[in-house]
Amino acid sequence: MLKAITKGAICAVSALLIVSAAQQANAQTVAISTLPPGAINNVQAAAIAKAVQENSDLQMRLITFNSPAAIIAAVQNKQAEFAYTSNEEAGDSFNGTNEYKGKAMKDLRVAFTVFPFKVGIIVRNKSDIKTVADMKGKRVGTEWTGFRQGIALWDGLLGNAGLSLKDVDPVPTTDLLRAADDFKAGKSDAFMFAVGGPKVAEAHASIEGGVRFLNMDPSPEAVKRMQAVRHEYHVAPQQPAPHLAGVIGPTNLMQYYIVVLTNKDAKDDLVYKMVKTAHANKAAMVAGHPSFNAFTQAGMAVPHDRLEYHPGAIKFYKEAGIWKGK
Repeated sequence: MLKAITKGAICAVSALLIVSAAQQANAQTVAISTLPPGAINNVQAAAIAKAVQENSDLQMRLITFNSPAAIIAAVQNKQAEFAYTSNEEAGDSFNGTNEYKGKAMKDLRVAFTVFPFKVGIIVRNKSDIKTVADMKGKRVGTEWTGFRQGIALWDGLLGNAGLSLKDVDPVPTTDLLRAADDFKAGKSDAFMFAVGGPKVAEAHASIEGGVRFLNMDPSPEAVKRMQAVRHEYHVAPQQPAPHLAGVIGPTNLMQYYIVVLTNKDAKDDLVYKMVKTAHANKAAMVAGHPSFNAFTQAGMAVPHDRLEYHPGAIKFYKEAGIWKGK
């Protein structure tokens, strides 16, 4: 009897291995481009990739770049099937404005909108910098040679108080993570980062007294100044939470949307499968990072003034009853 059971168990395991190997052979490997480790975008893109991979026959891998321009170009140039980025950067790249003047990326399409994304100005909690207006003359990362989006982000944040990078004491930097490290080292008075970012938590833990986000002005006049930099910028409230270092009370921050981009030539079936899997697996993405509590199924199809959705995504959104476009 024992031999029979053992033999049956071996056969069952062998069958499972054969099925698993067959599934692996049939799986399609796709890439999603994002920022390097240390940026919250990397953690969030990894959460999406894991959720999709575990709940479909797609194998998703991350490829990383230091700049949003390179992340987006990876999809435009078909190096990656998907890109994890912001709608304000994607809007400029698709329309050939600002940094992308004369080099518009017209093959970009939105697969799905992930959620609203908040960034802000971070200072030492003991600093006498209390408002955005207090940033005038303070030491701030500039140039952003490896992360040109940093210029627009800073001008949008400072624009809330009628300032720009021309009004600060320049500290040349290359990218987002380097600027955060410069702040930790005492080379700058403030840095900007996404709420919930690993680098914010790192700075909060390493600096005596921790760090805090500056509260932004939500008035129409202040928002209008921000939107003169990029149309997608606006102000939204953020409540404190245990995983949000630096949010010491209800705080107004700059907000825009995170989107997953794809190429117009991506197969409809691939994009359909990807967005359908994300739509059905919020819990898996929340397990990857708590920021996905802000993800909503209806929000996946939020319209963007300067971007277009992919036909494969639209097909699913119509079936799901959440499509609001034409």
